[in-house]
Amino acid sequence: MNRLTESVETARAQAGDEDPLVAFEAIGHGYLRWALANPTHFEVISSRTLIDFNSSDILREQNDAIRRLMINLLMQARENGQLPHGLDLDQLVLGARALVYGLARMAIDGHFPEWHVAEPPSEAMHKALHLFIGQLTKS
Repeated sequence: MNRLTESVETARAQAGDEDPLVAFEAIGHGYLRWALANPTHFEVISSRTLIDFNSSDILREQNDAIRRLMINLLMQARENGQLPHGLDLDQLVLGARALVYGLARMAIDGHFPEWHVAEPPSEAMHKALHLFIGQLTKS
């Protein structure tokens, strides 16, 4: 989980502080880069049959810190008028997490060819995430 935390923190820092939605998207890109660079680690951290995630204070704390950061960035975006006030931020975080998890899982499991993805999986994943984030301000 340390590798994931480092990847997310690096991506977040590189995004800067000017736009909370850019920083929110950067967290997803950090997650995707971590998953592709560490497929076995991704498998272990993601599979609750391989690890007792909930019994580890450290794993839960690191995961909660990422989730809190995501919520805080979305609250800033809402305060800036970038997101509608009625938007359920918990559901948005869940949807964003499901998207990056699913994209990473598809890439690692080799599913992209059957979905006729022409570019390398790393590029396709980042494009899909960018498209998702871009739609948030249009709701």
